[in-house]
Amino acid sequence: MSIDSSSCSTIPSHDQIAKDVKAIVAELASISADEIREDHQVFDDLGFDSLDIIECTMEIEEHFDISVPDELGERAKTVGQIIAGVETLLGQPRSDA
Repeated sequence: MSIDSSSCSTIPSHDQIAKDVKAIVAELASISADEIREDHQVFDDLGFDSLDIIECTMEIEEHFDISVPDELGERAKTVGQIIAGVETLLGQPRSDA
């Protein structure tokens, strides 16, 4: 997977988090990251099942070096909600996008 990662300890911008999450989701959905929108429903639009969500959560944890609580992973229904959850866990103020 080719995801840009930063070695600095600052919190990534919303755009960088969104780009990285979309790349992870796209790889699991076997489509181009350019096709992923924040309003995509992970189950209905992207065809994820519960195992895909677990794998996505694990990839996000590894990439961002965070621990995602089970309830947060289960609650996220859209790509935008996944991005918002990552921002929250990283301490990034949420955008109103």
